[in-house]
Amino acid sequence: MMPYLLPQAVERACARWPNQLALIGSQGDTLTYAAFERRSRAWAGRLQASGCRPGARVGVWLPKSVDAVVALLAILRAGCVYVPLDPWAPVARIEALAADCGLSVLLAGAESVAGARQWVSPPGCCWDVAAEAVYEEAVGPWRPPAGTSDEVAYILYTSGSTGVPKGVMLSHAHALNFIDWAGEQVGLGPGDRVASHAPFHFDLSIFDLWASLSRGATVCLLDPVTARFPRAVADWIAERRITVWYSVPSALVQMAPLLPQAVAGSSLRAVLFAGEIFPAPALRAWRAALPQAAFHNWYGPTETNVCTHYALPPASDAGAATVPDPLPIGRASPNFQLAACDDAGLPVPVGEAGFLWARGPGILTGYWGDPARTAQVTCEREGPGGVRQRWYNTGDVVRQDAAGDFYFLGRRDHLIKCRGYRVSLPEIEHALEALPQIKRAVVIPTPDAARATGLHAFVMPAHPAAPPRTPELLALLGRQLPAYMLPDAIEICECFPETSSGKVDRQQLQRAATPSA
Repeated sequence: MMPYLLPQAVERACARWPNQLALIGSQGDTLTYAAFERRSRAWAGRLQASGCRPGARVGVWLPKSVDAVVALLAILRAGCVYVPLDPWAPVARIEALAADCGLSVLLAGAESVAGARQWVSPPGCCWDVAAEAVYEEAVGPWRPPAGTSDEVAYILYTSGSTGVPKGVMLSHAHALNFIDWAGEQVGLGPGDRVASHAPFHFDLSIFDLWASLSRGATVCLLDPVTARFPRAVADWIAERRITVWYSVPSALVQMAPLLPQAVAGSSLRAVLFAGEIFPAPALRAWRAALPQAAFHNWYGPTETNVCTHYALPPASDAGAATVPDPLPIGRASPNFQLAACDDAGLPVPVGEAGFLWARGPGILTGYWGDPARTAQVTCEREGPGGVRQRWYNTGDVVRQDAAGDFYFLGRRDHLIKCRGYRVSLPEIEHALEALPQIKRAVVIPTPDAARATGLHAFVMPAHPAAPPRTPELLALLGRQLPAYMLPDAIEICECFPETSSGKVDRQQLQRAATPSA
């Protein structure tokens, strides 16, 4: 029987490969599939016994760990919706997100529980995972949920063009559509060790966790501290005998100067990347260092996960690392239909730029608590036979060539991909302008050889005679924004250049922020 809920796919793997290692933690701690099933079932029973009803939102505010993955599966098995929260984000941001989605329970680490109980209501809804001795024995009987595939499995918060984070609701059907295809595409199986590089609040984690754990592979958790140091990551790949890697290009770009020695004798057979443009020179270096490996460029916003894919041509026998430049984002993933459309939503001719629209079971259910925003990006159109079809406008500008491949050209709004995350420039600007030291702020994306995209902020001080210093502003911003949204540079300006219509001339600021070649 095919699974129709995400946890069923993992339960099936647990039954098929009970003695296979499911998880290897950052400290070397391990968990077999049998133990994974047993612990998650006990924790699911605990959630149900506490009164968590199907569809209840359960927050997970934990460092990346084996226990955190157990908690995620337990929430799904309880019939609830998991909401992963960035353990490194400012408390004020976590508090706002928790309030926005109305968490029934917050699972936190010992270091966070005391503070969280001051703003979680009621305080008893905040649980210290380490103190809850329920992993092996259930407090209450676990009852398999009787849900449907259209119900929400998890909510991922991303930056919004209005400057306010939005909770993207994603269904079991969405998840299964992706992991079934992705696992087949990569050929995942019990012999694989898959790197878990992405944090759990990032959509790349869906592949790392659920595509892997539904097919008997071993997920190896990479802690965020190690992930900051390219040499340490390269050593970790070798020590853990990683066979499949999936990350934003930035992580691979940072390791590129260490090639080919860093991957000499590597077990890597598949390198997957998504979330931003991969600079061609760094990609060529990786192709040359791993001529035997398959390289895949995956594309899609959180609202669709991966809706296009492009497999790079195999390296030649001579080891030539061919890389198309520009690199296509490829063609529609299975069960997706795509179209490049104009402002009116009508298809544009092949070769012309248009907004990428997508339809299929992989698109979002909607934005949590915001039907108006959902309506702005989705619509129903009449399909073959008069059947109504639901479409989603990604907001990304693309063009399709005569061969059928799509190419990413950029965005119309001020959302960008930076460090693998979707970043709202207005959100950073709003945070800067909320500081008493700042009168106005404009944030510009800049090319960065190490990360593909950087952030440059121009600010007008509230008191020009005593302008603030960059370390001071970054420290204040760090209390409101996650680290990946902090500017790389902050430049003090007396005034901003303007266009003839009186608007801020962002193109002129872009030229000022971009180093000359």
